[in-house]
Amino acid sequence: MGEFQSIGYNGQPVQQAFRPVEPPITVLVDLATLFPREPHSRGGYNPAGLQMHSVVEGKLTCWGICEQGHWWGLVTYAIAYGPKRRSVTHWIPAWVLKRKA
Repeated sequence: MGEFQSIGYNGQPVQQAFRPVEPPITVLVDLATLFPREPHSRGGYNPAGLQMHSVVEGKLTCWGICEQGHWWGLVTYAIAYGPKRRSVTHWIPAWVLKRKA
């Protein structure tokens, strides 16, 4: 029996892994979908806590494709905690992002 070809990258042409978005576009990020909560958990209300249950606006600056072929967006958005906000930037699965109309 002959040799089997290995599974994976075999020197085939591939598309660019990153696609900058210029100018950045406004997207909506559903934080409850991005950061699901533990079911049936018990917690208490903290008015100064992170507000991780809302839909927030963010700026998409780049698309990136992962090794498995799924697209991710590099997004900067603000997380509220009490009356304050702090910006974060990280990769978010494309299916969680929605372009703001």
